[in-house]
Amino acid sequence: MKITTLLLICSLSSLSVFSKARIPVPYGTVEKIIKIQDLPDTEDFKLKDGRYFDIGSKYTKSHLLWLSYSNTEPEIVGFIKGDENTFLKLSAEDLKKIEEITGVLIPKKGEVSFFDKFVGKGLLGILALFILYGIYDRFFGKGDDEE
Repeated sequence: MKITTLLLICSLSSLSVFSKARIPVPYGTVEKIIKIQDLPDTEDFKLKDGRYFDIGSKYTKSHLLWLSYSNTEPEIVGFIKGDENTFLKLSAEDLKKIEEITGVLIPKKGEVSFFDKFVGKGLLGILALFILYGIYDRFFGKGDDEE
């Protein structure tokens, strides 16, 4: 009996330590660029520093627990290989010239990745349902000792 009481006291005291610990929840906004059209590595698409660019879609995503719940309207930009933070603003005339040079049809609107558009929202919705069910069950559910 003394051992059980001692273990119970130790476990309860450790719970108070863990309840004060704050777990950081990652949230915020991030700019993201995804490649939507590969351009040939020719002199026409070479920058002054020797790197080549492709056509990408740039958008800003808002996230909670690394799961996207909102996206801005994507725009077409020049995407530099290997450097996702650097991009080139392209006008409609620039895109038309690129289409003429390459013979490739460039989309008029940007794209958002499937994960950022659908999967993040779905997983956050499922997580919210679990949390709401837990709150409901805790405060409004039937207790075992109420019989």
